[in-house]
Amino acid sequence: MASSPPPRASWTAQLTIVTVAILFVVIAETVALVRGPMALTVLAALPVAFALFHLTVTLRERAADADEEPASEMENGPAEMLYHWRARAQMLADRSEGTRADWDRHLRPLLAKEFESSAGLRVAKDRKATEAAGVLQFGPELWRWVDPANSALRDQASSAPGRAALEEILRRLQRM
Repeated sequence: MASSPPPRASWTAQLTIVTVAILFVVIAETVALVRGPMALTVLAALPVAFALFHLTVTLRERAADADEEPASEMENGPAEMLYHWRARAQMLADRSEGTRADWDRHLRPLLAKEFESSAGLRVAKDRKATEAAGVLQFGPELWRWVDPANSALRDQASSAPGRAALEEILRRLQRM
């Protein structure tokens, strides 16, 4: 994969830095030849001073670039999270009107998990107690659509209970 060429402004800045560095080395060599050991301290301090100057300029440019970024374009901001949540909720609501396999694959696990956490029961520990609590909470007709053991993932022929049943299940879960 070929990388794209750097922007023109960045290229000219790099060329300027290289030119200044070469010029600095030529001047430093000339001073070292003329002055001898007396100039050694100054010549050792100049590259450090240049590096510190360049570092501060670069950090200021980056800080200015970061300040220019608008807050509305922030990735994973609240607006984007709300948009994704609504899209997922709409998709799940649409699945309630599909086939039973769609319901069992996408909605039943979520409803069963929500029921388990709301009731404080774990299906794996006591199946009978969970079933009794589910029938008591939802009634036998709605419990069969929440019950994790009543899944038929390959049943493409029969239809899901629909949006009205989903709303009633969610309303009863909310009351818990």
